Amino acid sequence: MRRGLEVVTSVTALLLFVFAMHVNPATVAAREAPRSVEDSCDYTCLTGFVDQYLKALVAHDPSQIPVTDHVKFTENTIPLKLGDALWGTMSGLGTYKLYFADPVGGAAGIEASIRENGTPAILLLRLKVANHKISEIETLVHRNADDAAALERFGQPNQVWTQSLETAQRVPRQEMMKIANSYFDGILHSSGDSVPFDPKCNRILDGYQDTNNPTAKGWFDKDSFRPDAMGIRENMNTHIWTYIHSIDPRHIVVIDEKIGIVVGTFMFNHPGNVKWADVPGVGQVPMPPVTQRPSSVLMGEFFKLESGKIRQIEGISIALPFGAKTGWETTPGRN
Repeated sequence: MRRGLEVVTSVTALLLFVFAMHVNPATVAAREAPRSVEDSCDYTCLTGFVDQYLKALVAHDPSQIPVTDHVKFTENTIPLKLGDALWGTMSGLGTYKLYFADPVGGAAGIEASIRENGTPAILLLRLKVANHKISEIETLVHRNADDAAALERFGQPNQVWTQSLETAQRVPRQEMMKIANSYFDGILHSSGDSVPFDPKCNRILDGYQDTNNPTAKGWFDKDSFRPDAMGIRENMNTHIWTYIHSIDPRHIVVIDEKIGIVVGTFMFNHPGNVKWADVPGVGQVPMPPVTQRPSSVLMGEFFKLESGKIRQIEGISIALPFGAKTGWETTPGRN
C-alpha cells in the first residue's frame, strides 16, 4: 500500500483504490478499466479474436467480425473504414506468427508475415476487445517483400516469445512498462548501460537481426566499425542513435503478463540535422544519408522480459513524414 494512504472504510472506496492502482501514472500506457465477469475474455478468448479477424481479412469480409458501433480502425496511422486498404488486398497468411494477449487490458495482437496480392509483407495487428466485441483495430503493414522474406527465414519466432514465465520471473505491470520505457530513454541518451538488458538479448527489426550479427551489412561501410556485430548494450553506447531527436508519443498497448511481453507503438522523430556520430574509441563517423533528412518513423516494437531484464526485442517500422501523428492521440486513455 502507498505510504500515507488512509484506511479504506468501505467496499466502494476499496474498489476505487484497486482501480487506481491499475492506472499508469506515466505517459506511456493506456488506461485500464476493471473488467466485469460479462466482459471477461481470457488468453484463449483474445487470441481467438485475432484469428477471427485474420480469417475475415483474408475473406475481405468485415461482417465476419463482431465490432462495436463506434469501432476505430487505422492502417499505418490513417483512420479508415472497415473494408478499406488491406481489407481489399490481403491474399493470405505467411509462415511467421507471434501472438500477444492481455486479459487485464482486454487487448490482443499478432506479428505475422502475410501476402498482399501475393507479395510478402509484415503485419502488426492490435485489437481492443470490450463486451466480446472489437472496439479498436490498429494495424501496421510493413510493405517490403525482402524484409518479410527475411523474417520468414527465421522459421518460427525465438522460443522465448512463447515460453510462459515462472512466478519468480514476473514483475508487476507498472514495472514492465517502466523497463520498456527505459529502452527508449537509453536510445535518446546513448546509454545502453542504463537499460536492464539480459546478456543474451538480441533485436530483430524489419526481419533482420541488427545485434550480434557480424554478417549484417548495416548502414556503415567502415570495416573497423560494425555496430550490427555488437551486443545491444554496446551498440546503444556507440552514439549512432543521436540523430533521433525524440521518441514521442509512446503508446504501450498490450501487456502480456503470462509470457512477459510488452507491446507498443513509438514515434521516432528525426530532424535530419545530425551528420556525424562521435563514437567512443573510434572518433567521428559520418551518418548515412537515410538519417540526414527529416522524417518520423512509427515503430511497432515488443519486448520479452524475464526477471526484470529485456531478453529479446522485435518489431517493424513505418516510414512517415516528419511530424506525423499516430492516429490515436485523441483516443481516451492514450497519451
